[in-house]
Amino acid sequence: MHQHREWPARIIKTKQWCDMLPCLEGEGCDLLINRSGWTCTQPGGRIKTTTVS
Repeated sequence: MHQHREWPARIIKTKQWCDMLPCLEGEGCDLLINRSGWTCTQPGGRIKTTTVS
């Protein structure tokens, strides 16, 4: 479980979620099309999607 931490306002304002490095090492991060969150793609092809409410 991730600890809650304050994200820089720039990341929240521009929705550049991948700048927070939300994925595990070795995973690829991509913004969702509407910037409502991001996906983490594992080397084996499994994709985890996270949305921000």
